[in-house]
Amino acid sequence: MCDEDLLSLKYTLEKRLEYLETMSWNLNNSLKEMCSLKLNENADIISTQSQLRFDDSMLERNQKEIKEIQESLVKFEEGLYGICEMCEDEIGIERLQAKPHAKFCINCREIYEKNEKKKEKV
Repeated sequence: MCDEDLLSLKYTLEKRLEYLETMSWNLNNSLKEMCSLKLNENADIISTQSQLRFDDSMLERNQKEIKEIQESLVKFEEGLYGICEMCEDEIGIERLQAKPHAKFCINCREIYEKNEKKKEKV
């Protein structure tokens, strides 16, 4: 992978991290505001609870992606960015452009997902 590609991917990761941190901060504030509401109507309570669940799941998803991006940025510093965590081969540039914080190459990702599905069934 050339230096230009690496710089572009690093920039993409940093911008995405910035976006997710801002979004998470806003979601956190929204959750706090909703929790402090004094609601009397059943419809309002149900609607607010539904929004709370949605915002909470979005926040959880964002936090997971933030962690993955931070790990990828550490890999940049260590010179390990773009290396598959399973087979240790280089992750293809197309995959990294689609998902810059990818941990696995395409083949290993499929293996990982199959193993995760097996674990869920148990």
